[in-house]
Amino acid sequence: MRRDDARGSVGLAGAAGAPIPPFSSHLTHEDLLAEAGDSVRIVTARKNKDILIAGKHYGAVYVNHDGWLLRYKILHSGSRQVIDFILPGQIFGLQACLFNNSLYSVMTITDSSLSVIPFEMIDDVFERSPRLARTLFWSTVSETAIVSEHLIDAARRCAYERVSHLLLELFVRLKSAGLAKDMSFELPLTQELIGDALGLTTVHVNRTMRSLREDKLISRIPIWGRLRMTSARK
Repeated sequence: MRRDDARGSVGLAGAAGAPIPPFSSHLTHEDLLAEAGDSVRIVTARKNKDILIAGKHYGAVYVNHDGWLLRYKILHSGSRQVIDFILPGQIFGLQACLFNNSLYSVMTITDSSLSVIPFEMIDDVFERSPRLARTLFWSTVSETAIVSEHLIDAARRCAYERVSHLLLELFVRLKSAGLAKDMSFELPLTQELIGDALGLTTVHVNRTMRSLREDKLISRIPIWGRLRMTSARK
């Protein structure tokens, strides 16, 4: 696909199917204590720390209040596939409680603040805490929508579209959570992480990001700084 054609197919509408639920972005640890009781605890995890490890069973779900995490799997070849980036407001870890073994690992990208909810409290969550139940339900639906778009990325989109779509998706999700200012947002992702999420080499990611800058879709390309979307179609 030519770059001009790819550029024409990228827009905010294409990434808008995977928002952070507006009510979960305001679900603080204090809210969880009121909703679910004193058994909910808060932990602070340093960057590059595994929260879940594939193959293990867990007895709690997590609410991310602050920080970035990634959901990933290590293949038999030793390569890593990033499944999704977990942003503030999202719940994760449910499948690691429901299945005998977690299907994937979760690791912090930045320092993160998490609430830990014992899984046994989820059994009667719809009767005990409707607000937490809505958050859990919407987070699961959003996760499905995000993973579906990533499948389309891997199967049908060219590199230019993949990188563009990921940046737009992150922008929409962060903006929904009140974490994007104007058209810019913090992007604590290395090109290696972006490549592992999109099935691209670091060199390919670097070239594609340069093309986006040349096409004036982004104004600058920091690795651990702010990224500005300059010409996103609405």
